[in-house]
Amino acid sequence: MEVHGKIMKCGFQSDVPVGNTLIDMYAKCGSISEARELFDTMQQRDAVSWTAMIAGYAMHGCGDEAVKLFKQMEHSGLSPDHVTFVCVLSACCHAGLVQEGYQYFNCMSNCYHITPSIEHYSCMVDILGRAGHLDEAEDFINRMPIKPDATVWSSLLGACRIHNNIQLGEYVAGRIFELDPKSAAPYVLLSNIFAAAGKWGGIEKVRKMMKDRCIEKTPGCSWIEINNQMHAFITGHGSHQE
Repeated sequence: MEVHGKIMKCGFQSDVPVGNTLIDMYAKCGSISEARELFDTMQQRDAVSWTAMIAGYAMHGCGDEAVKLFKQMEHSGLSPDHVTFVCVLSACCHAGLVQEGYQYFNCMSNCYHITPSIEHYSCMVDILGRAGHLDEAEDFINRMPIKPDATVWSSLLGACRIHNNIQLGEYVAGRIFELDPKSAAPYVLLSNIFAAAGKWGGIEKVRKMMKDRCIEKTPGCSWIEINNQMHAFITGHGSHQE
């Protein structure tokens, strides 16, 4: 609010790029209603304005609002770009809107002649996986016209974790190990899948794999400011005994 107030005092409240930045700021700070209020009061909006607001709704799990706003953007005469589609697909993912996700994914190329990128494919896999359509998500990956990367497979592995699918999870993790051999994330996810199912032997197997391949999990870290000095707290580290 202080930043917004200074911008208004300086007379930049009607500047579209500044307004777009403020929408993004409010959304990322958790003030989605303030972001929408600012969006509604903007005298002029460009494609970035609409995208920023759609992204804000996606960030807060407001899928229906994001889809509604996307339709309003189309009716306004502005064309969505590849970033806008990433945002609306992300919103569909968190809201479980599978059919809408398919609709917008197909609309990219059919209506706006935008070639889907790896990000859009990853979003679709996430949409299908989170909704429990794991086989359909795997089939979607296998039918991709471009080679799926570790990000795409990781979306499916995350879905295997949500729905406790060990068999598919092991297969998908193996694909990620090949594509991104130094990343600890798939090992952690696979271990969590085994843990959720009570498969302790599977956990030991993953730990042995990590040890044999010299894979180390990045420890969790948080920061706090005390008396104008930043202090880092690392999991398992004894540097701050207090």
